[in-house]
Amino acid sequence: MSLAVLLFFSSCEPKRLGEETFDLNDFPFGLSVSRFYETELKKEHTKTYYSSCDTSFKDDSGNKQVEVITYLVDAEKPTQPLAKLKNVSFNVIKSIADAEDNLMMISGDAYCGFKDQMKLLEELKKEHGKPVVIQHISGFTTFTWRKRDRTVQIQCEMIPDQNNYYNKKGEYLNPFGGFLKTDNYEPNHRPRMFFYIFNPEAIELLNNHIGLTSSMSGFKPYFYDYTKDTKEPY
Repeated sequence: MSLAVLLFFSSCEPKRLGEETFDLNDFPFGLSVSRFYETELKKEHTKTYYSSCDTSFKDDSGNKQVEVITYLVDAEKPTQPLAKLKNVSFNVIKSIADAEDNLMMISGDAYCGFKDQMKLLEELKKEHGKPVVIQHISGFTTFTWRKRDRTVQIQCEMIPDQNNYYNKKGEYLNPFGGFLKTDNYEPNHRPRMFFYIFNPEAIELLNNHIGLTSSMSGFKPYFYDYTKDTKEPY
């Protein structure tokens, strides 16, 4: 095989997490998750770094089989962000793969101010169009874009203002404004934002393992409109 062909196939391989800032806006669901986390899982755990790989099994008539594998990296102060979605950087990255090592979902969370949250939403609206918007308890609002090959979901720590809420049509809020910072926290509170990008074809399996898909504080994606047994996010 020629050197040019080898370089071509090498360039097509997904980068390992930590080699460079991973672009969450552009990646294939066919990537090898074990390879993606390979380097990070070998690192020593410290007070500011943690990584793990956990396997969930199913017992089918006494035959124990792997069903899903969950990977997690939590780096408090890396030399560069682990991943980035538009303008927001993430240092907590969690992924779920099926038994064949196929990526089903990648998620994460970050402390993110109101202006950065709004900027991210505007960028995603420009690229994907208007999202489905659902207001939840605890001051979080979920924005979901359902694409052909993936679903992109953002959970932001913000609330719609009263006028905008009453003027909404169906599940869509007024696209020209109407979100406020949450005001029910201490002045030094740091707002958080969660993202989930998942494969629509894997919804049933993910839904069966909703506990595994939770982020660091029990947050999880909202699978509305995908299954009859819809899971609330909280």
